[in-house]
Amino acid sequence: MNKNKITPESHTLLKKETEDLKKTIKETTEKLELAGYSDLTENGDSMALLEKLEKTTNKYLEKNFLLENAEICQKTNDGSLIGLGSTVTYKILNTGEEKTVEITDAVEANPPQKISLNSPVGASLLGKKVGDIIDSQGKNKCRIKILAVK
Repeated sequence: MNKNKITPESHTLLKKETEDLKKTIKETTEKLELAGYSDLTENGDSMALLEKLEKTTNKYLEKNFLLENAEICQKTNDGSLIGLGSTVTYKILNTGEEKTVEITDAVEANPPQKISLNSPVGASLLGKKVGDIIDSQGKNKCRIKILAVK
């Protein structure tokens, strides 16, 4: 299985989030036990707690999976080749539109300004340099010319 490349900052953030979620799961479970497991369908408060427990558990499992399958990588924004942490300006040749994005890990990604190195455009940009022309593999396939890398 491929590891998820994340920065040390994202690793720390994921660890804190999973610890907080684990604490919330424990507290919610204790509240449910205090309320008793009688007929939950007749107890709105218990139903709400059960729903919260389910959502929190699912979120915990998702973040824990990311954490367990993480490969910690340093940002590599040296300005020559595109890597984790690079800020890239490119032109979509099909439309002439220019965009500037930061290549981040999946945890920090916040499109359209910060895109994951695992996204179709992010993956297409990795390892490239100024002047390269590439074909993006995203749902909106297009040709991209790299204008600047910081």
